[in-house]
Amino acid sequence: MGRSVLCEAFVEEYLRALSRKAGICMGLLIGQPSAGGKDYILHANRIPGQDEEDSDEMNKLDATVASQHALDTTRMLPGGMNVLGIFVIHPKNVFQDATLLSSVKFILMSLKATFDANPLLMGTCDEFEKDEKLVLYYSASSKTHICKTVTLAADNPTVQPCDWKFVERLTTWHKLNVFFETDDVYPLNQSTDREQYDTEANLTQCAKRLKEQLGGAKILFDGAPKLSGDTVEGVLTMKNQDKFLVNIYLPSATELSPKETQIEHFKGTLKFDGIVSSQIYIHSRCTFGEAERFIVADIVRSLMSRIQIHCDSLVQTEDTPQDKITLNELPRRIYFPLRNQGGFPVHFSDYLFPEEAVETPLSRICETLDVRLSARDLNCNVELVPVVKEDERPNEDVWRPAKTDDDFDGKLNLPVVGGLLAILVALIAYLVYYYMM
Repeated sequence: MGRSVLCEAFVEEYLRALSRKAGICMGLLIGQPSAGGKDYILHANRIPGQDEEDSDEMNKLDATVASQHALDTTRMLPGGMNVLGIFVIHPKNVFQDATLLSSVKFILMSLKATFDANPLLMGTCDEFEKDEKLVLYYSASSKTHICKTVTLAADNPTVQPCDWKFVERLTTWHKLNVFFETDDVYPLNQSTDREQYDTEANLTQCAKRLKEQLGGAKILFDGAPKLSGDTVEGVLTMKNQDKFLVNIYLPSATELSPKETQIEHFKGTLKFDGIVSSQIYIHSRCTFGEAERFIVADIVRSLMSRIQIHCDSLVQTEDTPQDKITLNELPRRIYFPLRNQGGFPVHFSDYLFPEEAVETPLSRICETLDVRLSARDLNCNVELVPVVKEDERPNEDVWRPAKTDDDFDGKLNLPVVGGLLAILVALIAYLVYYYMM
């Protein structure tokens, strides 16, 4: 037998409602994998644009649209949650129709290629998924279902059996709250001879370096390290509590070699600082080793999501003059419930720019996740940004010291020349409250 999948019963209700519309429908399966080869599915969301009556089958099974939607969805997922596969509602059995199965395989390979091209979004969990994606076929006529895994490691994807069960309240979801602060300075790089800097490339490099640092971090739960093989629920039961205080400590070398203490000259530097709010949800049998990986994934994914959203919003041409100091305010993180009824505890997240109204994300959440919410369902108070008036923003004179006779050309006296390109989550100069639920 292959992998085992447990799926929340309300997901079946969602699939049944979609099947009533008949025709063809495809969507994403979202959940949490585990080291034991068992997946937990807690959400399914159809890919938009499939309601048009005049659209043919190929338009509804479009790999490019599916891949982009998977990327947009992943930005909203907490660490530890991934797009684990797809569901297909179709009059024909996906696994018995060669042409249809070939289309499904191509879609899954396109999803893999998209995630591979965006590694800092942490869209896959290869050590758990083992290059496999789920395919759930749901019959629009008989309301029966068949699930199998498709192995994408080879050029010719193979299909393996899979045990799928719909379960009412399949597990207890535990929430971990983390606030991670970063305050680093990086060189500002130019990829070409043009004066213009590549904002996204430089910010992405910051996120990449931070991921490397987190790879060696020490994560403490209630002030102490935990054995990676211990289950979270087991320790919580022993302690008679339902949550942990999580702290992250980055490694710092006690001694520096001569090579590491060399002075380097840069045309500019980038200050990358702020506080990242992180909330992850783990199933009852999750180990501390898995929880640590999910925490790191959430921080890195959140940073990269903000960077991509911010850079997509920039309107800049090659002829735009390069300011000596540039302030890039990345959007802050907001949280919303996956289900606004029934007390389901899992929350996903989106991002909000300072000038945007609270209601702005509602249509985006609905289109991406097929979840309908109101403004009062959004938690926008976890990360807050101080209001900085235009005349209060730093100018070049503030950051550039007066030139003295001892100064010389090339001396590294430009701590932020070229940019405060990212007061990352500058976002969060003040946290209104630090809460643990």
